This record gives sequence, structure tokens and C-alpha cells, in this order.
Amino acid sequence: MKANPCCKYSQLGKKSLSQGFSQAKLFLDPWRMEMLRAFMKSPIGPKTTHFWGPVFNWSLPIAAFVDTKKPPEMISGNMTAVMCGYSALFMRFAWMVQPRNLHLLVCHAANETVQLYQLSRWINAQQKSQKNDETETLNNKDD
Repeated sequence: MKANPCCKYSQLGKKSLSQGFSQAKLFLDPWRMEMLRAFMKSPIGPKTTHFWGPVFNWSLPIAAFVDTKKPPEMISGNMTAVMCGYSALFMRFAWMVQPRNLHLLVCHAANETVQLYQLSRWINAQQKSQKNDETETLNNKDD
């Protein structure tokens, strides 16, 4: 009697499945599960705004970083200055709130850094534009 080819594959499946379960057991050992459970129940865990606020707030420094590729003439100086003040204010809030929200602190520190860089680009562009205007007016007076 010939061996059924399906049996050969089913044995392979069982073997890899059992290996997968042993790897899952290794990953989900009691220590790791206890850490995951503690994080889930934590006052800064994913069931709170202390977690989701900073997660969505990362869109601000990411957007500012993407904007560094744009020409400085497109930067709004007023909005960038407001964002600098906002991030500075909320860095202090993240440090003072109980429980201390380090995730939010790092997010606002990153935003402050990128916004200050954008503000320096805007100021340099304004100064360069002003010098060009002054040079242009001097050249027009000579004509």
C-alpha cells in the first residue's frame, strides 16, 4: 500500500505548529505577561489619555520635520513662534503632572527642537529678503 502524500504534509504542519507554540510560550512567559498586564493597568497605560495624547501628539513634530524640506518663505513665523511657546508650556506640564508623563515630555521636546529650527530658518530668510530689498533700492537710486 502506498503512503498517502497528504499525511506527509500534515506531519510537517504538526511539527511546525508545535514549534510555533513552543516559541509562543517562550515569548509569553509569565514574567513578560506580568509586565504586559502591569503596563495595561498602569496610570500611564493605553487605557488612559496619558498614553494616547502623546501618541497622537507626535504628528506635530513629524509634520514640522517634513516641512524642513520646504522653502523657508512658506514658513509662518507667527505660527512657528506659537508652536514653540506651546511646546515649552506643555513640556513643563508633562513634567509636573502626576504621574509624570515622560512620553509627552519627549514628544514636546522634539517638537520644540524642530520648531526652533524652523523659526531660525524663517528669521534667516527674512533677514536675507530684507538685505535683498535694501540692495535693490540702492541700485534703483543709482539709476
